[in-house]
Amino acid sequence: MTRPLTLGVIDYLNVEPLYYRLEERLAGREVAFVRGVPTALNRALAAGEIDLAPISAIAAAQLADRVAILPDLAIATIGAVKTVLLFSWMADPRELDGVRIALSDESATSAELVKILAREFWRVQPRYSVEPQNLELMLRRAAAALLIGDGALVESAHRRDIPGRGQPYVFDLGDEWLKWTGLPFVFALWAARRAALPLIRELGVVEALYESKVEGLAHIPAIARAYAPRLGLPPGVLSKYLYDLRYDLTPADRAGLLTFLLLALPGFNPDTLLCWHPARGLYALFAGIRPAPVVTDEAFSYSLFPVSS
Repeated sequence: MTRPLTLGVIDYLNVEPLYYRLEERLAGREVAFVRGVPTALNRALAAGEIDLAPISAIAAAQLADRVAILPDLAIATIGAVKTVLLFSWMADPRELDGVRIALSDESATSAELVKILAREFWRVQPRYSVEPQNLELMLRRAAAALLIGDGALVESAHRRDIPGRGQPYVFDLGDEWLKWTGLPFVFALWAARRAALPLIRELGVVEALYESKVEGLAHIPAIARAYAPRLGLPPGVLSKYLYDLRYDLTPADRAGLLTFLLLALPGFNPDTLLCWHPARGLYALFAGIRPAPVVTDEAFSYSLFPVSS
């Protein structure tokens, strides 16, 4: 007996609008769901253990020969994202030269974003370690710590003191990317194994995802109320966070994504990363898209690429 089609779900608040009533929509079809943090879903998709999932943007590019991206589905932001944060004992990221930065082991794209910003924008050369996501432990051993997801949102909301050290400074990496490039940043993409595309089409999974997205974005306050007890935060804080995210993968989002991938993966060929839609088939994700002309001079580090919706 063959296994059912398996869908991955990032176990963070930010995907809840896109999975709104999805299990109900797919009831009666041979579909199973697996929850996990981004790095776990990256590994599972690469190993063929799941068939479709929101994965780290950098992982999608690394798997370009085996996966296809679903259009109009992403987790992105213009400016502050609130859930990809660098907590630091230094008041300015440009003071992080030569020190250690602890990177969350739940992250792939965000960890690479820290390294790019350090190298190209802040112009520093820190040392890095990858650690379980625990702010207090990370900041005991490092000068700065990267947190992502729900944990980052909670720490940001409480801005608590670290025992014996006080309150760290916080830098939102979505905001730092916008200052430098003028573009949105795409953290996650919905990627499907190419071998599973016929079954995904047969089961109507893509159409169900789009229906869930439309309905979920229309019910953000309800999603926030239901999720609030899990994080111990007011529903209004969660609603504001979800309203500020971008889920559509517009041309501006793709320009930001392409800029990031060219910086993160030397030699990356944009033509290798393909989109897929049941009615259209495979096509180039970056067709007609150009990266930002990023300036790396310390005195002027903004691109002139226009941001549009």
